[in-house]
Amino acid sequence: MHKLIEIFKKVQTIPYKVCKYDESQIDEKLKEGDCRHKSTLLFNLLKKEGFEVKKIKVIFNWKDLPLPKKIISLLKKSSSIWDHDAVAVKINSNWIKVDCTWDPALKNIGFPVTINWDGKSDTLGVTNGVLNYYDTDNYVKDNIKIKIVKEEAHQFAESLNKLFEDIRKRKNALSRS
Repeated sequence: MHKLIEIFKKVQTIPYKVCKYDESQIDEKLKEGDCRHKSTLLFNLLKKEGFEVKKIKVIFNWKDLPLPKKIISLLKKSSSIWDHDAVAVKINSNWIKVDCTWDPALKNIGFPVTINWDGKSDTLGVTNGVLNYYDTDNYVKDNIKIKIVKEEAHQFAESLNKLFEDIRKRKNALSRS
């Protein structure tokens, strides 16, 4: 259990940032990443330690997060319902959902960040709203009503990254004063 928690914390503390995804670049030196990067790293590290692990998809709504309306409003043609990557780990005979997406700095603005996880139960999900979970192998994006316009998604990601960067700068400035 201790190793599971240790690996979870290590990956969770990597700052969340939407960026280009290249699976071949994901290793323990990862400096930042979004759900794809962080769940892939968590999956790989847990598998390396001998845990039985699988990738899962989660359907969530960005509106269920404490984001400024001006950021959500960037999704004019796109839906605010998107898919998300996480993992499940088999503990005893149960699959528990493990989501290390949001780094601890985001707890300060109300994001669901798991703190003091016991390693035996599900972590907090990507939002506190309605979440639908799928095994990645059984997930068919076309069956879900997700519409993402690439240009909007890029603007949304840039605004999200800027918001999170500002939050981390403020947190660091406060901790130095």
